[in-house]
Amino acid sequence: MKSESQIMSELSHKTHYLRELSPEESRALKDAILDIYKDVAALCDKHRLTYMMSGGTCLGAVRHQGFIPWDDDLDIMMPRKDYDALICLLEAGKLGSQYEFTYPNAHKDANAIFLKIFRRNSKDIEIHNVNTPFPKGIYLDVFALDAVPKAKIIQKLKGFFANAIQYIAISTLYTQYPSKQLKEYMMMDSSLKKRYYIKKILGTICGFASHAKWIYWYDRFVACSKEGHQWGIPTGRKYYTGEIFDKDVYIPVSKGIFEGIEVNLPRDTDQYLKNLYRNYMELPPVEKRERHFICEFELPND
Repeated sequence: MKSESQIMSELSHKTHYLRELSPEESRALKDAILDIYKDVAALCDKHRLTYMMSGGTCLGAVRHQGFIPWDDDLDIMMPRKDYDALICLLEAGKLGSQYEFTYPNAHKDANAIFLKIFRRNSKDIEIHNVNTPFPKGIYLDVFALDAVPKAKIIQKLKGFFANAIQYIAISTLYTQYPSKQLKEYMMMDSSLKKRYYIKKILGTICGFASHAKWIYWYDRFVACSKEGHQWGIPTGRKYYTGEIFDKDVYIPVSKGIFEGIEVNLPRDTDQYLKNLYRNYMELPPVEKRERHFICEFELPND
């Protein structure tokens, strides 16, 4: 089955509202995201918080010593206690007035099940975020590393419920913030159309609770296991059980180079990246390279 990213690559030229960034825009976006990272990293270092690059950003650091050439986002991950400490610092305004952020909480809705930090006075509007009240600027994603149950069967059971709640949360996002552009885009492909209507139906059925509540319940559920010898990334690309390792795969952090600066990486980058990408040093074929498609783009203007 094709990923949504692959389908988007095939369909983007058929829409009037979705486009791929030019090489010049992509380079400018990377520079702007790297500036966000530097500010967040400096804040974490000042308060001795553990953080490291994750996913494709970690892959970029190892394989390209920077951004993957055809990709232009940046992700970091943090142990839950450090993740929560960073949120407290953000709430206290320690990152500065040029930033805003969203994360699952009991008081306000957010557009994702993890922390997102946005640069004010910029635009990086994606099709899923066109008709929402959330920030729409250039952003950095921050994922929590959470303890998981010791027993494998309990891990799988918890993973089933976590993934189900996550799917419901996405579905309620579709129904609570309907988007004409998103619907038009999803109708252009039979598999996307099926996924869209399933989410709309499920979102309607589960609409007795708001999107804000579903993502908050999800966050509290995945964070509730007692500290053990294993961690996972419930909000990662392989969902709840896909990135579970002994803690020493993640910490203490190792060092790498990313766009000319020293950065933190998981201690065992080889095991971490093999799990995500198998032969990670081998370049994927062109048709499987994830690219960035946007509705509106604007660099910070202050």
